[in-house]
Amino acid sequence: MSMHANNAGQAQLRIGIVGCGKVAEHHARFIKALNNAQLVAVADVNKEAARRFAETHGIPHVCATIDDLLEYVELDVLHVITPPAYHYECAKAALDRGIHVFVEKPVAFTVREVTDLYERAAAHGVLLCPDFLQLFHPKIQELMALIGSEQLGRVVHVESYWCLNPDDTPEMLEAEGIHWIYRLPGGPLRDFTSHLLSLALYFAGLPNAIHVSRNSRGTLPQGLVDHLAVHIDGTRSTATILLSYLARPYAYGLRVLCEKGAAEVNFDTQTLLVHHQTFLPRRIVSATANFTESYRLSVQAVSNIVHYLRGQLVPYGGMQVLIPRFYDSILHSKLPPISRELVTAVIRAEEEIFSGLTPPCFTGCYFPSAQTAIRHADRVLVTGANGYVGVQVVKALIDNGYYVRALVRPTSVSERLQQLGVEVVLGDVRRLEDVSAAANGMQVIVHLAAGMKGSQEFIVDTCVRGTQNVAEAAAVQCVKRVIYMSSFSVYDFAKLHDGEVITETSLLEEEPESRGAYSLGKRRAEDVALSHLADSTTLWTILRPSLIVGQRHDLFAPVGAKVGNILVCLGRPRKRLLLVHVEDVATAVLQLLQNKHTQGQVYTLSHPPITVREYVDACIRRGRSQDVRVFYVPYFVARLGGWMAALVQKLAPLGPSINRRRLLSLYRDAGANSALLQQHTGWQPADALLECLHREAERRVPVVGPPMPGGVGGGSCEASPYPDSAGQQ
Repeated sequence: MSMHANNAGQAQLRIGIVGCGKVAEHHARFIKALNNAQLVAVADVNKEAARRFAETHGIPHVCATIDDLLEYVELDVLHVITPPAYHYECAKAALDRGIHVFVEKPVAFTVREVTDLYERAAAHGVLLCPDFLQLFHPKIQELMALIGSEQLGRVVHVESYWCLNPDDTPEMLEAEGIHWIYRLPGGPLRDFTSHLLSLALYFAGLPNAIHVSRNSRGTLPQGLVDHLAVHIDGTRSTATILLSYLARPYAYGLRVLCEKGAAEVNFDTQTLLVHHQTFLPRRIVSATANFTESYRLSVQAVSNIVHYLRGQLVPYGGMQVLIPRFYDSILHSKLPPISRELVTAVIRAEEEIFSGLTPPCFTGCYFPSAQTAIRHADRVLVTGANGYVGVQVVKALIDNGYYVRALVRPTSVSERLQQLGVEVVLGDVRRLEDVSAAANGMQVIVHLAAGMKGSQEFIVDTCVRGTQNVAEAAAVQCVKRVIYMSSFSVYDFAKLHDGEVITETSLLEEEPESRGAYSLGKRRAEDVALSHLADSTTLWTILRPSLIVGQRHDLFAPVGAKVGNILVCLGRPRKRLLLVHVEDVATAVLQLLQNKHTQGQVYTLSHPPITVREYVDACIRRGRSQDVRVFYVPYFVARLGGWMAALVQKLAPLGPSINRRRLLSLYRDAGANSALLQQHTGWQPADALLECLHREAERRVPVVGPPMPGGVGGGSCEASPYPDSAGQQ
C-alpha cells in the first residue's frame, strides 16, 4: 500500500469513488472531513455527472469507467457506490489490484460472490467492508454498550422494522426508463433488507432457520413484493424483520427485548428509549410510565436540537462513524469493523428470503390485447392511460369499438388496464424510442401523459419532452391524428378580469414559471402542440379542460383544503368554479376523434360554472362530511400570507412561492365557454355536475391502504384545486 503524508506528516489514504449518485455526496463529505484520507478520483459512466461531482468536491481525477480509474490513478481505497448489480464486479476489480474496498449494500447477491470477494481480499492482503451503517448509528452504539453492560440481561428477541414512504425515494419514480432498484432480485425491498438483517443478526446471532412471509398488495408494479415479514431463529435469540410499503405510519427502528427490560431505537426521531423491569405495582407503573417516557423523549429532543445546531446531527450518521473506523483498521492492520461472518450471514439470509421470485418484465408488450368487439379501423395509442383521466378515456374508446394500446411506465400498476383487456406496452414518454415503438401501427395518439408530482425538472421534462417525442414518433410512424390534452393552467389569469369568460382565444400565460412546475410544463408543452397544429401529415387537436373532478377525486380539492374538521376555501362563497366531470372529458376526446372538422383546432372544455357555496352544500355538507366547518379566505388575507412567505424565503429557502400570479389563478372569478366544442362535435355534459358529484359523494367508500402509484407513461393523476398543479389529466 502506497500512501503519502499530509502537511502535518500524517499518513493519508488515497481514496477513489466509483458511482456518483445521491449517496456518494455523503461519502465524499465524510471522507473530506478526515485528516488521514484524501479524495483523489471519481468514476461514473455518466462522465458529465462525474465532472460536476468532482468540481463540487475538489476531486482532481475524473474517469468514465472503473477500468480507467484503476489503471491511471493510484489508490489505496475504493468506495463502490454503483447500483448493486455492479458491486461484485467493481469490488473484485479493485481487490485484484490490491486496493481496499468499502462497498454499499448489498455487497453482492449470492454467498458465492461474497465468499469470492473475501478470498480475493485475503489473497492480496487488503480489507473489504460493507456499508452496514446503521450498526454504527450513535443510538445503536448506545444500545450496544447498554446490552454489553448486562443491565438488561440477555437478549431474548429482536425486532427490526421499516415502513417505507415512497416519497422518500423520488428518484425511483423520476428515473428515465426504469430505475435500477426495480431490477434487484426481489424488487425494491431488496435494497433495504441488508440494514434490517445486519441489525437483527448482530443481536440474535447466526440464523439456524428462516421463515418468510411475502405479500404483493399492488403498491409495486407487476406483483413485486411490497410487504415482507421474516422470522429468524438465531443462535442467541429469535428475531423478526418487517419491510413494508403498506404499513403506516412510516417508521424505521429497532426493538430489543431482554430478560430484564427492553430498548427501542427510532431512527426517524433519533431517540433511544429504555424500559427496565420494575418491582413497583402495575397500577403505579401504568399511571407514571407515560410521564417518564415523555420526559426522556423531551430530553433527547432538546439534545438533538443542540446537536443539530452544532452540526453534530447529520444524515447517514452511522457512515460518519464507520468510514474512519474502516480507515483506521487499514492504517493499523486491524480487523475491519464489520466481520466476514456477519456479512455472509446477511447475504445468505437475503438469498433465502428472495429465492424463487420471477423477475418482472420492463420492456415491450406487457399484456396483449384481449379486445374482441372492435368496430373501427383506426387503432388508438393512449399515453397516460393508467391515470385518472386515462382510464376513463380508454373505457370510452373500448365501448365505442376502438382498438386501444396503452403506453404505461414499467413502474406503474396496470391491473385496471389489464381488466379492460387493452394492449399494455411498457415505456416512458421521455424516451423517443419507447414512444415510437408504441406508436408503430397506430393511426391515432391520444396524448395524456404528464408528470404530476415530483421535482420541477421531472414534471417539466415529462410534459415538454413527452410532447416533443409524441410529435416526432407520430411523424416517423405516419400517425394520422394526435389529440393532445392541455389544461386551463396555460391561461393567463393575471390578464383576465373578474366576470370575464375564458375561450380558445384567451391570452396564454406569459410567466408560467411563477405558477409552479406543472403550469410551466403544460405551458411549454402547449407551445410544442401549437407548433404542430398546422401540420398536414399528422393532424393535431388540442383540448383544454378546466379542473377535472368526479369518480374518486378529492372532494375538498376543488375549493381548498381540509384541515382537521375545518375546510379552508380560497375565495368568496359566490366565486365561480370551473369544473368538468372526468367522464365528460372522456366523451369529448371520443367525439374529437370521430369528427374530422376538429382537426387543427383548439377547444376549451368546462361545465357551466357553479359557485363555491353550491359545491360545498351539494358535495360536502350533503355528503359524508356534514359537520365540516367552512372558512373562506379573502384574497387580501392570502396576499398578506404570500408577502410573509416571501419574507421567510429571503431569510431561508423554505416553503412554496405564493406570488400574485399564482394567487390570481386561484381567486379569479371567471367563466368558461365550450360553445366551439359543442358546435363542432355536439358535446354536452352527460348530467348536471352538482347532481352527479352529490351522488358520487353519497356512495363514496373511504379508500383503505396507500394510493396506487403511477408515473409518466402511466400518467397517474389526481384532481387538484389549483390550475397550475398536478391534476388536470
